Amino acid sequence: MSIAIVGNVAGDSLPVETDTAYQKMVKTALVDTGNNYRLKTVIEKIKKGKKVYIAAIGGSVTEGAGPQDFKDGYAYQFFRAVKKEFAPDGGKNVYFNNAGLSGTPSLLGRLRYKSDVVDVLGHEPDLLIVEFAVNDGGEEVFNQSFEGIVRDALLANPECAVIALYSAATYGNTAANKKKVASHYQISQIDMLPVVNDAIKNGTFKKEDYYADYVHPTKYGHTLMSDSLLYLLKTVDNAKKDKKVNVPSETAVKKALTNVVRILDNDDNVKITKGSFDSTDDSCQTLKKTNKSGFPVNWHKKQNSSSSEPLVLNLKCKAFILTYKVQGNWMSEKFGKAEVYVDGKLAGTYDGGAEGGWNNCEARVLFNGTEAREHKIEVKMHPDSEKLGFTIVAMGYTE
Repeated sequence: MSIAIVGNVAGDSLPVETDTAYQKMVKTALVDTGNNYRLKTVIEKIKKGKKVYIAAIGGSVTEGAGPQDFKDGYAYQFFRAVKKEFAPDGGKNVYFNNAGLSGTPSLLGRLRYKSDVVDVLGHEPDLLIVEFAVNDGGEEVFNQSFEGIVRDALLANPECAVIALYSAATYGNTAANKKKVASHYQISQIDMLPVVNDAIKNGTFKKEDYYADYVHPTKYGHTLMSDSLLYLLKTVDNAKKDKKVNVPSETAVKKALTNVVRILDNDDNVKITKGSFDSTDDSCQTLKKTNKSGFPVNWHKKQNSSSSEPLVLNLKCKAFILTYKVQGNWMSEKFGKAEVYVDGKLAGTYDGGAEGGWNNCEARVLFNGTEAREHKIEVKMHPDSEKLGFTIVAMGYTE
């Protein structure tokens, strides 16, 4: 049988026996169009040459890991496809921001959303892809974070079309957990896992055709993801427009992490005493698109620092998120453990020198209440780690 290489943008994609087999996979990936009012409105704006802002937030798959060139990742392919398919004049009216970052689960994405999506884009997105299904675990905090991103995007721009994209990994994904939230907001859903699993099982293509490793797609795999997204838009474009729906007054899960404020310095609600965490770590994770740090504002306690004073925050909030760096073992500076206290009680001990670290970020919710009240948060080195380093890469709170 002849091999049909099918791709809307890249000009090549997964080797399958027929175009029909490929298109069947693309169609099967679409779980639910949701209420199409917002997405159809976005497509109409693109066609009319109006300014449209597209963003994607997720982990390394969204950032473009897998292909030799990260701009062959699904998010970039999709952006190019949208301009080609729907936009006049080469798509000059369509703007794009890829906020993917390696190792990002939805909790860290929740903390990064405004600064790395909205602020970089310079506008609330009109179309937002949210991809965390292979980075999240099954804990409720990830549903709370995922919902917080979706809800805040919809409330900030009532016509924002959100797409929940569930990537595939050899170990599975957490799509089942997220579908409750996605259905609550009637947003579009695409799940790659059953499509990829079935295709490999049935011999439609080989595992190594889709996966570059255990989680990252090849260029061909990314094309399948992009084509699945484009198929969603084409399906909606050809459908009758649904009646407009409002954002639900209630959240889908309890204590969803909405209205998160990322702390970049002292503000009207936050007072920070840096103590020995008074340096800046220049070796935090970098973004592929800029080759610059994704966390230029951080709080670093240097190895062999002469001071052992804690970092202290005083603020009023309902919930607090702390993110620290796990130092790569190849780095000359060695990291240790830090203790975090909330209102005088030990909330957790976090190891910045844990084995297997690659300068990656680990996010933790210190507390998540129902009412905002005054809190004192202290971060200090564990007695066994006082001469070692530690970096708080990001902090945030819900008002």
